[in-house]
Amino acid sequence: MKKKFTVLVLWTLFLMSGCTSENVDRSMENSGLDNTAFDLSDRKSEISVDTMKNSEQLAAEYSEIYREAFEDGTLARLDTIREIMRSLGASGYAVVDNENQIDMIHPEVIREFDDSVERGQTKETSMFVVTDDGGFVRYDLTASDGTVQVDRSRLSWEEGAPCAEKVDSYEAHIWRLDEESGYLYIEKDQPAGYDGPIGYTAVRVEPLDERLRELNRKYILPAGYRNTNLFLTDWDETDYGELDFYDLFEVFYQSEYGKELPYESDFEKMTYEVPSQEFEAVIGKAVRIAPETLREYTVYDNDSSSYIYTTRCREDWGHPCFVTPEVRGYEEINDGMIRLRVSSVSQEDNPAHTFSHEVVIRLLPDGGYQYVSNHILPADHEMDFDWYSSRLTVQQWEEKYGFPDE
Repeated sequence: MKKKFTVLVLWTLFLMSGCTSENVDRSMENSGLDNTAFDLSDRKSEISVDTMKNSEQLAAEYSEIYREAFEDGTLARLDTIREIMRSLGASGYAVVDNENQIDMIHPEVIREFDDSVERGQTKETSMFVVTDDGGFVRYDLTASDGTVQVDRSRLSWEEGAPCAEKVDSYEAHIWRLDEESGYLYIEKDQPAGYDGPIGYTAVRVEPLDERLRELNRKYILPAGYRNTNLFLTDWDETDYGELDFYDLFEVFYQSEYGKELPYESDFEKMTYEVPSQEFEAVIGKAVRIAPETLREYTVYDNDSSSYIYTTRCREDWGHPCFVTPEVRGYEEINDGMIRLRVSSVSQEDNPAHTFSHEVVIRLLPDGGYQYVSNHILPADHEMDFDWYSSRLTVQQWEEKYGFPDE
């Protein structure tokens, strides 16, 4: 009875605040959309307002979950997100999380809708993507003559009350349910040079074994693809190839020392002398390599017994990365090792960002682990890791900038 009373009070409060109508109006004024192209009639505006109210009502139904998680600081935890998904799914909607870490609820809704698209039939449905702040992005989908109209809105929380607002409306440039990967790709046609919110998304429709998800979260996601080439190049313990050990130092420093990397970076290159014990402890967290071998792949100063570490700068920071790894297979091999088969998931339906690789991991007695090798699997298309930029070498940096004390 207490939960129902709390929901009722919250629902009454945000209705009185006029949140829905204000946000719908504001979103239309600030959206930059071509009013001629969309020509929203009064009827469509009414539908939009009704949709926003419906989203707020759905959120009000899990307000107790939100409140408790907000107070505990656990909104981003998977169990909280799973509870919110269940609440939304109870109404029969297709629901997934924005990190694709939890199986979609009611995937049959999307399969049936996609079938209608393929058949050129008319059909409507809605899909909810739950975010790690307790809100969600709502996709209201309309199929007609083989095309898909997307009406996208956002639900967030303001001072403890759910507040929905319209994001945009568009005809999907790409709508593709990929049977092989199990992902749905939705893409908005955007002109070259567009710098607004990304107009594409990928959500997993088909379920994935929870064991594979756990392996991904434990061994692959901590490094990922954005800040290191650990999984973007071939290497093993006999030949480390082009593996960037400075990347590893940055990525695994906090795991070893329990604090953020203390070496500041800036738009310009900065250089530090890192004591050998400190640098080698971090690298040893990630891979097994003898100090003398490590020094062959880095710049080591014998006089100070330190590694010369240069930070990344504006010229080698790389670009935004919308590609994430997903473990899709594993096997146990000899000597306490496992081999993971990993495939990339690109939010953009871009074949060049689609690749698979095998990662061998050594499990240590203390519960830790080390990467043993990475091997990029052959593909029938050209791969392009264009978000990652090779770090400028010390020599390249000296030629362009010189050392700070010069």
